[in-house]
Amino acid sequence: MCWQAIDQGASGVDMGRNIFQSDHPVAMMKAVQAVVHHNETADRAYELYLTEKQ
Repeated sequence: MCWQAIDQGASGVDMGRNIFQSDHPVAMMKAVQAVVHHNETADRAYELYLTEKQ
């Protein structure tokens, strides 16, 4: 969802509840940041999330 919004031209996203209610909020935040600020793909962001949640 985040990647698609950025890919279609959004300049940011509002993911508050998805981050704060996540079992791993820091990992989720880093994955979203990778998409929004570093133009990472959804697949790469998910890999980052999996790595960071450990």
